[in-house]
Amino acid sequence: MAVAEAKGRDGPDFSVLPEGCIATVVSFTSPPDACRLASVSSIFKSACDSDAVWASFLPPDWRPMVSRSASSLKELYFSLCDDPVLVGDGKMSFSLDRHNGKKCIILSARALSITGNDRLIMRSERALSITRDDTQSYWSWNHMPNSRFREVAELIKVSWLEIRGTISSRMLSPRTLYAAYLVFKFTHKRNGFQMRAFEVGAGFAGYEVGKRSVYLSRTKRSSLWYGINRPPVYIPLESDEGDDSYPKERRDGWLEIELGEFLTEDGQDGEVEMSVVDAKGNRCLVALVVEGIEIRPKDGK
Repeated sequence: MAVAEAKGRDGPDFSVLPEGCIATVVSFTSPPDACRLASVSSIFKSACDSDAVWASFLPPDWRPMVSRSASSLKELYFSLCDDPVLVGDGKMSFSLDRHNGKKCIILSARALSITGNDRLIMRSERALSITRDDTQSYWSWNHMPNSRFREVAELIKVSWLEIRGTISSRMLSPRTLYAAYLVFKFTHKRNGFQMRAFEVGAGFAGYEVGKRSVYLSRTKRSSLWYGINRPPVYIPLESDEGDDSYPKERRDGWLEIELGEFLTEDGQDGEVEMSVVDAKGNRCLVALVVEGIEIRPKDGK
């Protein structure tokens, strides 16, 4: 009745609705919509900024993972978007997608088990597994100022490489198309990864997972001919060049390559497996730094 009475030439005036009613309606939209609707009027702003609205955008299980304080749930939401929380003894990073509030997880390189020559070197309940062809002398643990984790794994020298990670689908948001990305960088350009193909994939354990070949180095073979018995020349990709077979630079300065995508469903409880497997293993590899594997919504979906 109040809306009908306040109806003008441009349609009904929803600002006459009770604030609680407005908040309930806004809670069925999205964080960007709530921010836009807050500019409609003072009562809309009060409703759109309320904890009732922003509680609906936060994951239902956020409380055990977040210990930080905030003046409102809206402030907490955006702090989780911009400043990830370290969980699992600092071996995992948790944040939110700014556009839809879906969970984003990074499994750190330190949360791993390492084996070599069929001999167990180190094992624990860990999420990311890096396998290489000898003992721990082929990896070093270093601190990098631009990493969110205390330590990253730096490759010293191997001839083949395999990286695997797993995560329970219960740790992710339901009804979401996710993609997994290897997050890494190189300490110098001459690293042996130029035109070295790796087979990657991501999907639920027990189901067939599509595999594809990618390259971890942002270089390509030059089309110029330099003569017989001359080594090939590799040139760097331009910033706008390359498809998803080559890594892309992230805003934080690291590189990432997509491993694959998968869809989570309501009530689904399964293990998601992610892998990066050296396709040939016939050339020395050095200078790779692995920060981890990120699992985030694909294109905001």
